[in-house]
Amino acid sequence: MSAVENSADWLGARLARKEDLRLVTGQGRYLADIVLPGMLHAVFVRSEYAHARITGIDTSEAAAMPGVVAIFTGADFKDTVKPMPQPVVKPNLPARYPTFWPLAIEKVKFHGEPLAVVIARDKYVAEDAAECVYVDYEELPVVRDPEQALTADSPLVHEEDGSNEIFAMTLTGGETPEEQAANAAAVEEIFQRADVVVAERFRCHRTGITPMEPRGVLCDWNDSDGLTAWITTQRPHIDRLALSDLLEIPAEQVRVVAPRDQGGGFGVKAPFYRENLAIAYAARALRRPVRWVESRYESLMNVGQERDQINDLEIAASKDGKLLAVRNRGVADNGVGTIGVYWGFVMPFLGAVELPNAYTWERGDVSLRCATTNKAALTPSRAFGHFPTRFALERAIDMVAHKLDMEPAELRRRNLVPSLPYTSVTGEYYDSGDFVKVWDNLMAQVDLPAFRAEQARAREEGRYLGIGFACGVELSGVASELLVPMENQPGYGAATVRLDPRGKVYVFGGDAPGGQGHETTTAQVVAALFGIRPSDVVVTTGDTGTTPFGSGSIGARAGSYFVSAVAKACAELKDKITRILAHDLQIEASVQHFEFTNGEIVYLGDAAKRKPFTEVVERIIMFPINLPEDEVGGLEHTAFFEAAKPMICFNADCCIVEVDVESGNFSIKRWVTSEDVGTVINPNIVDGQMHGAIVQGLSNAMFEEFVYDEQGQQMSADFEHYKLATAADVPDIEITYAPTPCPHTPLGTRGIGEGRPSSVPGALSNAVCDALRPGSVWQKIREARG
Repeated sequence: MSAVENSADWLGARLARKEDLRLVTGQGRYLADIVLPGMLHAVFVRSEYAHARITGIDTSEAAAMPGVVAIFTGADFKDTVKPMPQPVVKPNLPARYPTFWPLAIEKVKFHGEPLAVVIARDKYVAEDAAECVYVDYEELPVVRDPEQALTADSPLVHEEDGSNEIFAMTLTGGETPEEQAANAAAVEEIFQRADVVVAERFRCHRTGITPMEPRGVLCDWNDSDGLTAWITTQRPHIDRLALSDLLEIPAEQVRVVAPRDQGGGFGVKAPFYRENLAIAYAARALRRPVRWVESRYESLMNVGQERDQINDLEIAASKDGKLLAVRNRGVADNGVGTIGVYWGFVMPFLGAVELPNAYTWERGDVSLRCATTNKAALTPSRAFGHFPTRFALERAIDMVAHKLDMEPAELRRRNLVPSLPYTSVTGEYYDSGDFVKVWDNLMAQVDLPAFRAEQARAREEGRYLGIGFACGVELSGVASELLVPMENQPGYGAATVRLDPRGKVYVFGGDAPGGQGHETTTAQVVAALFGIRPSDVVVTTGDTGTTPFGSGSIGARAGSYFVSAVAKACAELKDKITRILAHDLQIEASVQHFEFTNGEIVYLGDAAKRKPFTEVVERIIMFPINLPEDEVGGLEHTAFFEAAKPMICFNADCCIVEVDVESGNFSIKRWVTSEDVGTVINPNIVDGQMHGAIVQGLSNAMFEEFVYDEQGQQMSADFEHYKLATAADVPDIEITYAPTPCPHTPLGTRGIGEGRPSSVPGALSNAVCDALRPGSVWQKIREARG
């Protein structure tokens, strides 16, 4: 890798990913590759029913099998492990938090709930033994529909709560019922006088994300050092605190390590899971390492399920195309809710907060109810909570445009927030950016007039082309201002930057990536700031024993919060380096008088006064004599970053389809995006993030669905019944940029990886409906068949 002429050249370079060599040559080290001496293997026995009392568990035959070391049931945990909720995994939101232990006690509440765990010498013995654990059940009525769950005569999932409403909130109008009622009346008045009103029910099915690598945990215990847990997690520091609190182990005796290589997370690996607690308990009880690796069947049955919402949404507009008010009554199918940190309802909560999107509204009336049902709990998924609400809003905006006989693209542009900062009707703060610039860039790529002419010609030939648009305001990292109430966790970023005597740079971060390319982008940032090569930078993440506290790889924190902390730490070290270098050169100068470039530190006042970066670093670390007054040797700094206000990013999508009215099938002819990710560190990586997010959104919208039968049995727990999009199902995706550097981060960067799929279903459905306007797909098929 050659040096660059200017340190800034590394920012924006399409550098190949540093991670890929080990991954594509089979040298990656995943959780299942970690083997400890004497390691045992765990398999969970899971409920065959969605709702039933446990009248007996017979483990005798399984326990007698050769190679079985132990079998634990819920009774083993009842008096030895604290139940959830506990503060570290409980949001500061008003809700009913169900009480639960690692394994079901007395009652199972969803198909697949763990109720026993078998520990054996290998996974094959454990699997065989698990099949010989016999459970007697007394079946109970099942509730599968969230609206039914909220009725007075519904069966109760958590009887002790007295209600299936786990969470409810009105997000507009103020804090008090009186303020909210006054706001609702004002919104109703707008609807009464509006020229156009659209009211529609939108239902988004249960779908989400399926990471390439399922969950897993390996725990080791010794009486001297305590517990070491390797967990496929996005949030090792949060898992560490939860394990310490729930198992009542002193915090200094708990270390959590997220393996360097993880096959995706996308939100699924962000909660604190009961299985991790059970394995840690078993390792401590047995004084042996215990490992559990989730099967694909378990994964599809238990996690990666989100979206499941009904939104009764209304929009009021004027005849000149001004969006006046939005009203939404959301109902989310929360599932059972027994999942640490998120509890199922945190995602719909944020989806309701982000419902207004990038548009101006005079007023809004937005409320949400979340119902527990006998299904697996909702778990986080990319487009955290707002996949359903954004679909509803973007589809309804097209319906308004059609009523006004207005071009949907023009209606959107006319109502985009014209300047930032801005606060939405739900109180979400938009810090900076230029929505109109992003939109205009998209339209320049698409050439809408040319498409409309082509569409008209195609209809004359009996072909149906359609175009659809949608856009999305997303969080760029999650500020403590939002994350503390939403998850009871801080949002700041943290990084330690350490230089060694040979001029190499080591970066330590507490967040745990899952394949996004953090090693590469972080190395590019460090290389740009120190004027060295990215190959001279080593990035270590996700080990609570060696990294500063981090809230985890969630909410697009890497490009906003983590990278900003890295930049701050580098700035502090540069300041120290130049203070000492100026002393050695016997000049009066500070950091702004030097340039770090091409492996050298150059004094701008006299280019002849320059030193190799490695030489200066070695002098400060290895030869700390004759230093300026009050200076000491060593080059290491830990920095923390918290933006003054929550930050956002923005995108806009265009989808072009052709619909076959004979069959109702459609093909995507073109997908174009416009992105504002601020300063782009590496376009290759951002392109990859956008491609992956859009493919996920298309797969969610077109193929994937978790299906439960009338008895609450999960019917889609394998890839035969849960279809994912393949390369053959998706189009080429054209990624374009219209960036506005973020004024609140040191490098102007924004994070965009989290919420990006949310605009996909709106753009896709709008394109299909545009192709068939004014009729429905069914009407067109009937017409075609005579």
